Order: sequence, then C-alpha cells, then structure tokens
Amino acid sequence: MKDRIRQWVRGAAAALVSMTIYAITLGCYIALMLLVISMEEGGDNLTAGTTNLTQAIVLLSEGSGFSTDSFTLTITPLLLTVLLIWLIATCIARFKAFAVHSYVVGLVVWLAINAVFASSVQVSLSLVDEQWMILLKSAATFTVAYLGAALPQSSRVKAAIAWMREQVSEQVVRCLKSGVILAFAILAINLLIGLITVITWTVRNHAAVVSVFELSGMENGSRILTTLAMLIWLPNLMLWAISWLFGAGFSIGELANFTLWMGQSNGLPAVPAFGILPEPIADNLWRTVMLEIPLGIACIAGLLMIILPQGFACRPLNIRDASKRGSVLASLIYAAGSFCLSAMLTSLIATLLFAISNGSLGQHRLAHVGVDVMASTRAVGHPMAWGLAVAWLIAIVGTALVFSIGWIIERVKASRTTSRQTVNPRQTRSDVNVQQSQESKEEQDDKHEPADTSSTGFRLS
Repeated sequence: MKDRIRQWVRGAAAALVSMTIYAITLGCYIALMLLVISMEEGGDNLTAGTTNLTQAIVLLSEGSGFSTDSFTLTITPLLLTVLLIWLIATCIARFKAFAVHSYVVGLVVWLAINAVFASSVQVSLSLVDEQWMILLKSAATFTVAYLGAALPQSSRVKAAIAWMREQVSEQVVRCLKSGVILAFAILAINLLIGLITVITWTVRNHAAVVSVFELSGMENGSRILTTLAMLIWLPNLMLWAISWLFGAGFSIGELANFTLWMGQSNGLPAVPAFGILPEPIADNLWRTVMLEIPLGIACIAGLLMIILPQGFACRPLNIRDASKRGSVLASLIYAAGSFCLSAMLTSLIATLLFAISNGSLGQHRLAHVGVDVMASTRAVGHPMAWGLAVAWLIAIVGTALVFSIGWIIERVKASRTTSRQTVNPRQTRSDVNVQQSQESKEEQDDKHEPADTSSTGFRLS
C-alpha cells in the first residue's frame, strides 16, 4: 500500500511541477512583453491581462484555441507544444513516475489544472472548444509525454522486444528497425529544409516586416519581444514551407495563396509575420529542382541505407563471391520491405503534422490558415516513395551488372583455358614422336658400335 501511495504522489507531483514551471515561465514572458508594449505605445496597462492570456496560451499550446472581439486564434504553436511535452516527460522521468497508477493520478491532476484554466478564461477571451474537447486535448498531450518517458523504461516493453527477437529472425528485426530509422531521417531532413526555407524567406523579405512594424507604430522593444513571441509558430511555418517548396503551397484563408507559381494576397491583416511570406519562383529550372528535392532525398537516403554497414551492408561487388550471393539477394529483398514500411510511416506522420499545423485567424475569410493536408501529403509522400523505389532499382541493376560482368569474365577465362587444353595434346604427341625417333636413332647407332668381347680369329705371327 505504501508503494502504491508513493506512486500516486510521484504522478501528481510530476503533473503539478511541470505545469507550474511551464505556466510561470510563459506568464513571466507575457508580462514582460505586455509591460514593454504598454510603456512604449502608451494607453492602458496591458499587464492586467497577463494571467488571463497566460491561461489561454497554455490551452492553445495543447490545441484549444480562443477568440476575442477582433480575431480568433486556433493555430497551435507547435514549438510550445513540443516544449511542453518534453517538460512533462522530463518531470515524469525525474520523479520516476513510470507506473500506471502514477499515470492515472498525474492525468487527473493535469486535467483538473486545465479545467481551472478553462473556467478562468472569461474576461476578454472566450474559448472556441467545448469543455470536454479541451480536456480531451489536454489528456492527449499528457499521455503522449507519459508514453515518451515511460515506454523506454518499461520492463514489459523490454520483455516484448526480447521475445520478438527470439521469435523473429535478425534480418526481419533489422528490416523493421531500418524502415523506422529511414522514415524519421527523411522527415528530419525535410524539416531542416523547411527551416532553411523559412530563414531564406526572412532574409529576402525582412524589409516588408520592417514596413509592417513602422505602419503599426511599434518601437524597438516591442518589435523584439513580439518577434520572439512569433517564434512559437516556427514549426508551423516550417511545415508550410515544405508544402510550398514541394509544390502544394499554403493559404491564408481566402485572402492569400502561396505556391511556386503564384503568390497573391488581398487585404491581409497587418501581422508582421505575414511580411516574410514568399513570392512565386519565376525560373522554370529552379521550380523543377525544388519539385525533385523529395525524390532526391529519398533516393540518396535509400542508397545509403542499402550500402552502409549500419543498414543492410549490401554491396554489389559481393555478388562475385559465390558464397555471398545468397546473403546479397536476401538483403535486397529485406531492403524492399524496409522501404515500404518507411514510405508508409513517412506519409502517416506527414499527414498528422500537416493537420496539426493548420488553424484559423477568424471565422469567415480567415477560417482556414495553412495547407491542404491531402495535397501536401501527396507532394511529400509520392516523390519520396518513388525515390526509395529508384534507390532499390539502382541497387538491383548495379548488382545484376556486376554479376553479369563477372559471369562473362569467368566464361571468357574458361573458354581460354579450354582452348589451351585442346592445343596442348597435339604439342605433346609431336614431342613424343620426336623423342621416339631420337630413341630409335640411338638404338641404330648402338647396333653399329664395335663390340668389347675377345676375338676368335687367327693371329699371324
């Protein structure tokens, strides 16, 4: 009983401490930003709404938006969401609240805190979702963090992995592991490309952002703090940049559409972040290069997975050795299965990421801000699948060429050896004839040689 009570305390402490750290840190920054804006811009003291706004942002980072008299905000700041999940997982690991009882109590405490926040947001903000939906999204956030912390430490998970390794061959385990690693590697490379694209937008269009700040009359302190606040939506912009770069594009409601071929806007709100949004690409060559990026990434990653020792270590030159041909062909078959798993995981995860990156800034013309989920998934998933298929075909063709060339060389050597063997018997017979003739000649000479025996004739005196 004491052990169970200890687990309950650990779960409650993990939930309470993580929310305390997160809410206080977020509230301090919001209070500083509102204070600086109040001092530079004048007017009422905006810090009075710090608590209310902090609670709304906490719920927003879990997926529950809010609205005011002038706008509606339901775009989840994915950077805050990732930081919150990481913080909860860290606290769970710190308090060692891995047991199921710890999770249940921690979830109850977490939902109670979020329910208090939801009921407190009533002054100038109103929540978009119903109470049950808010609690459901909060429970999903806590559950993801708990699974991320508890599963690697779970004895049952370790036992299941050990049992699977006993029941399944090492090649199948490597196939599954390689497929998962390859999927996350491709997604990580795509996100890095999205970050580089956003940085490029910012560098090219920083003058437009400065113009928006000047039109708004914001001073330097307000500009710096609000720009830092906009970074919480950086992962959203990265995902939109991936969709734009690979041909699908994104939209700001009905007011603006951005693709490689088109970049038009009509009456966008004076939001500084909108100033970095891209222009269309005029050069057909550069558009073609951008559209082929996911195919190239997948092809290179697939070839590395096939060739490197950490992957399948399948090198075409090994096919020349007859003892290694079976293992090479088996590795290529397992690589095909790994690529299929990787393509499926990449498409599923990309669909989820694109879906949670969207939201709204209003209820009419700005009701949908973000990407078309299906179009963006196709823009990423189809070229990636084709790239993996091309990588596998290159490996197959390379292996077949090496085998064919080796087989041809072996046949040529065998034919030369056979031809030499057909010529050598004639030379042997001629040598034998010469030797026999030499031996017969020697025998004839021996017949005419004088004898060494004593003579029987008469001797004259």
